[in-house]
Amino acid sequence: MKCFLTLTLTIFFFSCNEKNTQEDDNIEGLWLVKKVNVDNKDLTPIAKWVRFNADGSQASGNGWLQHSVGIYNLNIENQLTVTNTFGIKDDAESFKVNIDKNNMTWQRKENDLDIIISLEKTDKLPTSEANKLFGLWKFDSIIKDGKEVSESLNPSKKGMLFLRWDNTYELRNYPLGEKYGMFKTHSHKAQIDMVSYAKEPIFQFYTFSLVNDKLLLKATNNDTEIKLTRIHQFLQ
Repeated sequence: MKCFLTLTLTIFFFSCNEKNTQEDDNIEGLWLVKKVNVDNKDLTPIAKWVRFNADGSQASGNGWLQHSVGIYNLNIENQLTVTNTFGIKDDAESFKVNIDKNNMTWQRKENDLDIIISLEKTDKLPTSEANKLFGLWKFDSIIKDGKEVSESLNPSKKGMLFLRWDNTYELRNYPLGEKYGMFKTHSHKAQIDMVSYAKEPIFQFYTFSLVNDKLLLKATNNDTEIKLTRIHQFLQ
């Protein structure tokens, strides 16, 4: 009886140990891309993530934006293929995958370039600085060519910039009436590009920085600097 009990406990121990190992080295779950190295060049995107589900489906995105869905397959040789339903066919070789608990590495060649991607398991979607741009902003100052020009561009001191979730923007309480347009943010740096809806569109390109509820925009195509504060209701 004693020998039987000892054998049973031994089998149970190894069974649990094997199960824990399988769980630790499981690709299923949410992963954050920590680094992308292409031929020794750092091309890491901002807040890039990928989720692998138990049913063989996968999804990926950047920050709050999910832009890819599809399927994946990880074979017994740890070769990973990912297919995006609405994406472009991937003709490169499969990724060779190494999983060590909460860390994962993908490696392969693309056009004779060595690709190494490092990922880390996480339990929530990452937030990029660009995600924090959404919302309503009040103009504090507008400086052009070193001169404060708010008196002419924002005489009421109630000028607002509304950055909407659908990547359109509104300029409100503007001297020449409300203005509309669309914007996009860069996937590798803190940059926002804006173009107005007009017969002759105006293109504006800014780097941005956020500190709490303060936003600083610096134009890259002219000498303009704009400071704004986040507000939570429209100014009348």
